[in-house]
Amino acid sequence: GLKMKVAAAGPKDAPVLLCLHGFPEGWMSWRPVMERLGDRYRIYAPDLRGYGDTEKPEHGYDVLTLTDDIRGLFDALELNAPMLVGHDWGGALAWIYAHRYGRTLSQLVVVNCTHPKTLFRGILERKDGQHLKSWYAGAFQIPWLPERLASANNGAVLRRAVMGMEGRPGALNQALVDELLARFKTPKDLHGPINYYRELGRMQVSLEGRQALAAIYGQPITCPVTMVWGDQDHALSMAVAQESHREAGQTVEWVTLKGVGHFVSMEDPNSLAQELQAVADRNFASHWAPPQESPAE
Repeated sequence: GLKMKVAAAGPKDAPVLLCLHGFPEGWMSWRPVMERLGDRYRIYAPDLRGYGDTEKPEHGYDVLTLTDDIRGLFDALELNAPMLVGHDWGGALAWIYAHRYGRTLSQLVVVNCTHPKTLFRGILERKDGQHLKSWYAGAFQIPWLPERLASANNGAVLRRAVMGMEGRPGALNQALVDELLARFKTPKDLHGPINYYRELGRMQVSLEGRQALAAIYGQPITCPVTMVWGDQDHALSMAVAQESHREAGQTVEWVTLKGVGHFVSMEDPNSLAQELQAVADRNFASHWAPPQESPAE
């Protein structure tokens, strides 16, 4: 199995949130939320495959392997019907995990990540400029060059890209951004994370890959779904994202965070934590019971 770095916060006997980060991030993206909700819930935040202190194998960056990594984490942590929260690539994996293993979840929350099938349709149909917003995903298909460019000049290009996603100037936690981007000093540091895009691209253009994705999306998501959306996302169209219910196969609760950009947890953790708490309190009120204490002698 894959050796994964997993950060944890909160009481061990509390209801569980498992939080998956996006690109180019790591578990620390969730630290502001963990600090705000760690008194109420047990929160786990891993470094995903290829990131940070988790192993960085040469292969295994396809969505099947990546979601199997998450399934293995459920077993290793002995998770029982947690709330799965994902942002950006973590959101894409959370969507796919919910199709494949939805019965292991009590609730799915996706933060600024369109359902992958909905996003691909939006690109093909050129809806709301999504084909232009997703230009970088096409550029990432080029071997090795993106890694070299993104890590050059102490990651100046990568930092500019992240800071350019702010909803409001100066809103992003720059110290946290610096901490995250310090992990991507060399092309090799970015090779795994960028391979997420390459492997999904390969699946989309091959018959076998499209059949595998169709089989995944054909499995209904059985747990409730909430989408939390910073409405100043420059990479993902909100109009396209709001069609994600079509692929989810159910009504999806939608929460808009006004004036917030793509990196929600690093820009407005107070609002995000408030919304996550509202969903979690409602979810665990019906899905979780505290461990029973033995009666006193």
